Amino acid sequence: MNQAIDISWTASGGTHEAVLPVRGRAAEQERITQWVRRLIHRRAGGVLWIEGPADVGKSRMLACAADEAAWAGARVLLGAGLAGGEMAPLAPLLDALTHDVDDFAHGLRIRSFQRNVPYWLVQEIRNRLRVLTRDQPVALLLDDLQDCDELTLLTVRTLTVQLADLPVLWVLAARAHGERPAVEALRRNLLTGRAAHLELLPLAEAAVREMAQDLLGSRAVEAAPYLGYLDGLPGAVRHVCAYLASEPPATGPGSLGTPGHEQTVVAAAVSRRLNQLSDDGRQLVQITAVLGESLSARHLARVLGRSESALLRPLREVLAARLLSTDEDRLAFRHALVRQTVSATLPRPVRQSVRRRSVDLQLRAGVPAASVAAELGDVAEPGDTRALEILRTAARELAPVSPCAAVGHLRRAVALAQGVPQERQRLAAELIPLLWQVGEVGQARDLAHEVLQAPPDPVAHAEACLQLVRMGSQFRLPRPDIHLRFVHRRRDVPVPLKDQLLSMTLLSELLTGDAEEVGGGMSDALMRTRGVHAVSELTLRTVQSMSACHRQNWGDALKHSDGAVANIAHLDLVHGSTLPEVALSTSWHASVLSLAGHDRAALELVDDGLRAAEARGRRAFLPLWRTARARLLLDAGRLADAAGQLAAAEALVATTGLPSTGEASALCTLVQVARRLGDEAAMEKCVTRADAYLSGDDPHQRRVGAWLTVVTAAHRVERMTPEHLSLAAACLQRGFVHALCADPGDVVVLVRVALHSGQRDIATATVEFAEHRARRNPGFALFQAAAAHARGLLDGDRDRLLTATELYGDARPLLKAGALADTGELMPEAGEARTCFEQALELYDSCGAHQESGRLRNRLRKPGIRSAGAVSRAPEAAWRGLTPAELGVVRLIAHGATNREAAQRLFLSPHTVNTHLRHAFDKLGVRSRVQLARLYLREVDQPGEESRDGIPAGPHGDVG
Repeated sequence: MNQAIDISWTASGGTHEAVLPVRGRAAEQERITQWVRRLIHRRAGGVLWIEGPADVGKSRMLACAADEAAWAGARVLLGAGLAGGEMAPLAPLLDALTHDVDDFAHGLRIRSFQRNVPYWLVQEIRNRLRVLTRDQPVALLLDDLQDCDELTLLTVRTLTVQLADLPVLWVLAARAHGERPAVEALRRNLLTGRAAHLELLPLAEAAVREMAQDLLGSRAVEAAPYLGYLDGLPGAVRHVCAYLASEPPATGPGSLGTPGHEQTVVAAAVSRRLNQLSDDGRQLVQITAVLGESLSARHLARVLGRSESALLRPLREVLAARLLSTDEDRLAFRHALVRQTVSATLPRPVRQSVRRRSVDLQLRAGVPAASVAAELGDVAEPGDTRALEILRTAARELAPVSPCAAVGHLRRAVALAQGVPQERQRLAAELIPLLWQVGEVGQARDLAHEVLQAPPDPVAHAEACLQLVRMGSQFRLPRPDIHLRFVHRRRDVPVPLKDQLLSMTLLSELLTGDAEEVGGGMSDALMRTRGVHAVSELTLRTVQSMSACHRQNWGDALKHSDGAVANIAHLDLVHGSTLPEVALSTSWHASVLSLAGHDRAALELVDDGLRAAEARGRRAFLPLWRTARARLLLDAGRLADAAGQLAAAEALVATTGLPSTGEASALCTLVQVARRLGDEAAMEKCVTRADAYLSGDDPHQRRVGAWLTVVTAAHRVERMTPEHLSLAAACLQRGFVHALCADPGDVVVLVRVALHSGQRDIATATVEFAEHRARRNPGFALFQAAAAHARGLLDGDRDRLLTATELYGDARPLLKAGALADTGELMPEAGEARTCFEQALELYDSCGAHQESGRLRNRLRKPGIRSAGAVSRAPEAAWRGLTPAELGVVRLIAHGATNREAAQRLFLSPHTVNTHLRHAFDKLGVRSRVQLARLYLREVDQPGEESRDGIPAGPHGDVG
């Protein structure tokens, strides 16, 4: 009789059971149908081998084969292996043959008492199959072959050959890459011409969604977040859907829709998949999960204490189960949440032990400390000296490229060294500069003071002193002379460290305004403690450069600054850039270069330093670099860009609490930018800081405060007291503020305010200082220009002002514009004045100096200079695109003036006139002076309109 076994999957459908469709297996079902038809119509047997990972749906395909065979009229026999191996020999085959056949089962029981011989049982099974095939074809389905006993596997292997001529279709299912050699041997022997191999792969995403819809109906949406973790395995999908169906709906209280339940659902699926693995496979997955997101098979084998070859079987098993994947030579989990869930199946002490063993093995294999420090910090126990040394080494390796990461490692080391006070203090001394670099200045300061109170040894004491000095004036070393003498007397402190501390102390004194006292508080013995260390030589060169600047010997300042930067090449390329001395020396060198006329080289230096500090996370250096860049942009006339750099530096200081060591130089730059942009809010801020400086006791801050007040007075056209003017003059004569040189044009501002305040003697002294500075530094054109400008302003000398205009050149457009405007005020003729004002206005507009442009336009509206209607025009609206300077030249040439005559009338050089004229020819499309004159007289001049000096009126009737 037919034995059609219905093992189709069902789902609850209310009051009846509904058979679920098979999703995503159309090709596999068609293959099974073909083999069943071959069995029925040709009465030809064969073997169909179905394999795949656990939960891929092998049993479901067996069910499809059983249904298809039963429907076609074949006898269906079903058996299966049992996980754990707790089965009698040949039990799967015997179960299949004795199901609903009582006479055969009774005969086996009787004869088992007479002959307990496996050979006899195999013969009985073979004979029984011969008998069954007399009436109809037989489909014998065996599931989970990997769990069958050895005798069953051997019998199947034998009978598929011996009964090949009978209409028996063997449908065998086994897990792919199982660890049973007998199963592998059976598979290899079966794959002949009368056998087929059907490998089941995970379902596509669409099929998984359809399957969830079949299982959960309207609640399928609750399964959507978890389907991606199931890797397309139908059994896992069915398990998760059953779990969800047993829980309250997502809208109910305590449902799976609440936070934290995602891990619960995934854990349920992962637990099932782990239980389906062999012991070796499960151990491999768990250890891999503990060791991180990815690792090599070689390292995994070392952690497990096994050879790579011994891992082949379990590794194939877990790869087939899709718990792990391979990416080139690495093993990795497909989902981070799955990895975390698998890792959590091991107790924490076991996880910690495995991870520590992994770290030790990596270090033994030569892996850099920086690569394993983070993991070691997680698993190390307090007092672990080996871990402390590794974390320290990792921090040193990372400090040049990632100080933030280095801070994390050293912080962990300090925490682990709580029970070892001296070691903790040494680690703290190394942590101080890194904290300062990344912007955690308060913690760096507190840690430095803590080390100084109880230094573990003289070297750590000296290091803490050095780091405090490097942090700047806000955290100055208390009583530096005492600490320096103590360090100097200690023979166990290396000479290079002594040199660095001394040279940095001297530099700090300069930066904080005590230039006159440099070396005064140091003993001769300390001054003689100089070695050949590159860092101390670099710093001392910078000190010499700044001292030369203070003496107004700028040639020496440039020479020593060049030498300081040259010393940078002798430093370690990786660690040298982390030192504040290098940043300060480079910033100073850029400032001196700009003063000497090498603006492009200066800006490149600053840009390189800024990019490196941003890329490496050295936040403490950013205010210095941004202030230096803002000053260079101000000099170049790029006011908006300069304001942006200053705003970024201020925001960084405000958010991180970085020391305001360079605040004075930033304010001196900000006040100049703000007055030219007309930024009243910024000006008010500078006024507030100036008042605070003036009310303090620090002489240097009082000088800076007075200078800020002078610039504010120039902006607001206010008078100042002689005391404040004298303090401001002392600030300018010092030559620099922090790491920035004084602007050469500052003397002009001071002279202007002093004259307006009725203090001509201070103005005269300032001019004499500017001229003395220019005489001592003939190679610095800016000093010559500023001296000529100041003298011309003091004496009302147009020739001096014109000389200043030429000397400023194009490098300092704002200073040149100021000299042009001052020249225009002294011109006796309206046309000449207008030309100067227009040229100044063009420069101011190109720089975005709105405040200066507005004042100059107001000046042009005065009677005798320009009519109000014409003044409202911007320079861009000039005739046919000519600039005001070009239009002034064209006006004279059109009326018959030669180039030399035009140059004399406009107080320009003949070369400049020729340049303007050539540009005008190009813009107007003319080739001769005659064509130029005709075009100008036809389109511009109005007949009968003459200015008072005989020059025709402008393009809109404005009077020159």
